[in-house]
Amino acid sequence: MSTGQTSKLKRKPIIHMVLTSREKTAIIVSHLVSLYSEKMERGKVSNSQSVIDFIIKNIPQEHKPDISIDLIDDVFNFISSRPMELS
Repeated sequence: MSTGQTSKLKRKPIIHMVLTSREKTAIIVSHLVSLYSEKMERGKVSNSQSVIDFIIKNIPQEHKPDISIDLIDDVFNFISSRPMELS
């Protein structure tokens, strides 16, 4: 493009999405599942502590109302079904 020419591309307005509390909780659960796996590999988590216990223990207080076994299960199933896509 030479000097003085303008781009023919039109700018689209940026739309900001606000995550719901449940979506934020799902993201945190995903991170905690990953953290649990890393810590297990390094031997920094007791063999008797389950991933569920780890999540319940480490989820921030403000997200505890949104946490449920169904949410944890959904996140865990999503992560485990797409190991190559997410790595």
